[in-house]
Amino acid sequence: MQNRLESEKPSVWKMQVRASFKKVVAFDLLFLGLGAMIGAGILAAILHL
Repeated sequence: MQNRLESEKPSVWKMQVRASFKKVVAFDLLFLGLGAMIGAGILAAILHL
């Protein structure tokens, strides 16, 4: 009898993502910038009240 875990397809979480370091840093900076702009907008809206 085959083990149930062996017969199932591998989970998405088990797969390794391969990306270049430059791409990871670029996405990180992109979303850091977006977060900073959103945070500044929220802060300005709160201070304006």
